[in-house]
Amino acid sequence: MDRLKFEAVRDVLDKHKIRPIIGIVPDCRDESIYASEGNRYNRDDFVSLIHELAAKGWTIAQHGTNHVYSTEESGLLGINQFSEFAGLSYDSQYTKLKQGREILRRFGIDTKLFMAPGHSFDLNTIKALKALGFNALTDGLYNNPYTREGMLFIPCCLKAYSRITGTDTICLHTNLMNDEDIAELDRFISKHETEAMAYDYSSLYDMAEEYNMAISFAEAKTLELRRSRDAIANSPKLSNYMVYTDHPNKVIKLIKRLVCIPLLLGNKFNNAPE
Repeated sequence: MDRLKFEAVRDVLDKHKIRPIIGIVPDCRDESIYASEGNRYNRDDFVSLIHELAAKGWTIAQHGTNHVYSTEESGLLGINQFSEFAGLSYDSQYTKLKQGREILRRFGIDTKLFMAPGHSFDLNTIKALKALGFNALTDGLYNNPYTREGMLFIPCCLKAYSRITGTDTICLHTNLMNDEDIAELDRFISKHETEAMAYDYSSLYDMAEEYNMAISFAEAKTLELRRSRDAIANSPKLSNYMVYTDHPNKVIKLIKRLVCIPLLLGNKFNNAPE
């Protein structure tokens, strides 16, 4: 990972006394997330860093094994059409997960928390994780922790800061963050640091609901809203319409969006509005 960006984010979290979850790939072979060679931790420094952070109350999660997507399955949540695990047999997943777990243990890192690359996993993943002693996953598109197949799911709804409700996990990929992203994170935490909590299995388990049809419906709704936002972001015309009709007052925003629908159907928003 990019050492300088990670340390900048760490400084913001330390400043506000936030003790986050950090996902570690035991044997990373995904070159797309490699930082430049001169800006990486060497192995010994990295292991020392992780032990230092754990001693400060940071929670370590196993983030897959290799972070290489081997299937086009979206898994239980349906977020992405790729996965390191979903779609593979139980035996294949168990072997791969066990390999990652043993690598972390060789370096004195033992965790029961799992973070799936690409947010994609299936029932075989859960079954293999339970067999290996894991008890929680950092995923779920609901606004409250829940249990499913004997595993605790800690929501990670992938929402913008302004749309976070209930209990959620803010997912940060520090390699992709620039100075403004880090400043935005600092501003957000400054306003909401009293609402932040460190990972605590017992507390979250006590808050959890048993997975049911209502949770299934809520997750499907969240996924469709996310797909709609992605479609808008990938359409210059729709994106321009959303920017042009935006307003801090919800009533005025709704009126502007209704009034401008005929313009949307025409050519008004083909180019960025003035």
